[in-house]
Amino acid sequence: MVFKIPNNKIDYVFPSPDDRPPSHLAYVEWFTPIPAAAEPNHLMYKVSRSIQGGQRSASIIPVDSMVRSIHLLPRFGPIIPREWNAFTVLDKCQTFYINPFVDIQSYMMYADNLDII
Repeated sequence: MVFKIPNNKIDYVFPSPDDRPPSHLAYVEWFTPIPAAAEPNHLMYKVSRSIQGGQRSASIIPVDSMVRSIHLLPRFGPIIPREWNAFTVLDKCQTFYINPFVDIQSYMMYADNLDII
């Protein structure tokens, strides 16, 4: 989630005039470190939610500190739980694969260089 602290609340959240907030912030939930090697069957990297004290590890960070997003695929078992759908899977699933084959930057550069006749 990307958000901005309302101007009338900045002094409440950042009382020091020397410590001003970035213009946009993001709520980020953390995952385990990306393994050095991909899974051999599909060449994707398995990650799980980072949990601390029984709670999901999360932070609020400046948007400009983000490098890029990634494409997560849920780790399905032999049966997909009925409660998983496009709106709930990110909350219900605990383990995901990082899809290294999707890179939106590469697609955009490719699309920019197409010569369509």
